[in-house]
Amino acid sequence: MICRSASSHFQDYEASVVQCNLLNGRSEADFDVTEPDRLLEPVSSGTEPSPHELYIPRLPNPKLPVDQLVNLEYKKRAITYWRNAVKKKRLTLATVRRSFGKVTSIQQLYDWEKQVVEGGSRLDKLKALRLDVGKQFFLAKRTSKWSRIWTYVDGLSLRTKRYYGIVDRKITKFIIKKSIQEAPHVKESTEACVALVRSRIAEYGLDCLWNADQSGFEYEMRPGRTLETAGVKHVEAITQSENSMTHSYTVMMAVSPGRRKFPVLFLTLKEEKGVFGPIVSRTMFKADNRYVTASTSGKMTKKLYLQWSEKVLFPHMEERCIFLADAWKTFTDQDSVIELKPEELEYEMLTTPPKVTGQIQPLDVLCFRMYKGCFKKISDFVFLHDLPVQVHHRDVILRLHALLYQQFQSPRFENLIAEAWHKSGYTDERFMYVNPAKFMFDKLKGSCLHENCRDIVLLVGGWCKARLCFHHFYDAYHFCTIYLP
Repeated sequence: MICRSASSHFQDYEASVVQCNLLNGRSEADFDVTEPDRLLEPVSSGTEPSPHELYIPRLPNPKLPVDQLVNLEYKKRAITYWRNAVKKKRLTLATVRRSFGKVTSIQQLYDWEKQVVEGGSRLDKLKALRLDVGKQFFLAKRTSKWSRIWTYVDGLSLRTKRYYGIVDRKITKFIIKKSIQEAPHVKESTEACVALVRSRIAEYGLDCLWNADQSGFEYEMRPGRTLETAGVKHVEAITQSENSMTHSYTVMMAVSPGRRKFPVLFLTLKEEKGVFGPIVSRTMFKADNRYVTASTSGKMTKKLYLQWSEKVLFPHMEERCIFLADAWKTFTDQDSVIELKPEELEYEMLTTPPKVTGQIQPLDVLCFRMYKGCFKKISDFVFLHDLPVQVHHRDVILRLHALLYQQFQSPRFENLIAEAWHKSGYTDERFMYVNPAKFMFDKLKGSCLHENCRDIVLLVGGWCKARLCFHHFYDAYHFCTIYLP
């Protein structure tokens, strides 16, 4: 049960306090947080709750003996009955007990009379105060008044903080009031977008629908934590290149809810002049499953997007292409794209509303996180075992992406893409999928599959299930296409 009274006075709270059963503790020890006294969260709906929702924890109903469940309202009614205003004579204990069985003695009635005059017993007041303070905190949280929240948290007693589960937490995101005010409109536009995509699926099927997006990859993806003795304030770690930790490149991929796979990964590397020199173009590592470009920032530009559309997207489309993308300005400018598409191709662009890509864009919902996590595990393996590989080098990056992207093309991970579309709300069927990181990197036992190789296993192949060391995966370029279920 959730208390929602808006009043700040004790008398106005009595009814809600009684209803919520907050005044039924036996002693002051009830204020200690014990295991049955934990907060009970609402039943999950299967989705993450909005940060703007008012969440007041539902307080547990203490399982006390019936004879001890006495609240202030009960005491008031018992005292009024005992005084007997009609006869102006106090009733006997036996008479009172017939209507109020929790009364044990005349002395108890005198004590209750004193507590009613004073507005409740000490425990009644403490519990009501705790309820009021908690209400003020959660109301301040609802309206996102951060300074007021900090004032309430700072002024609460340790027991009250523990009771409500209030702790000091780092702020992970700052929002403006306008975002809260626009939330209903954003929700409405999000539902309209999902409904539009579902209508296209119903009309044309799954195979013509594609979602494409880009993600930034640091040249050197280092873990942010390590082990150190307690009390050390400055923790240093070795890096291959300081510059590579502050610069990034862009990876762009496309996925479909159907059974079709997009065979090419698009990469945009950072080059000083924005292009590859003739020697670099001739000598850099090449693979059929990726298309490499360059820019001065390592980020995708409109020119590169048009190049991706013409050289990568359209050549792999058949008859019809419904392209779902986020509200990036370059994506939404489709006039130039239309000029590049083949005449026989039916092309339509659908745009997701801004600020909700993490909810309704399949690549952001599931796919990129999985892919980037696996790439990071490989680079971490290089650092951990101090292998003579410069992970920020151009050819190393291209080689690793070619190999890893091929692993993600395995039929073993098909349901991962399908589940991403389901989680985004576009399809009804749920899929049990294999987590690539768990399958390839968890519980690695034994040595490399290759004969006479005793090196530590890096991963298990997503296609052939072979245990491979770094040398036989990376140096020997294990570009497997043989699938073993």
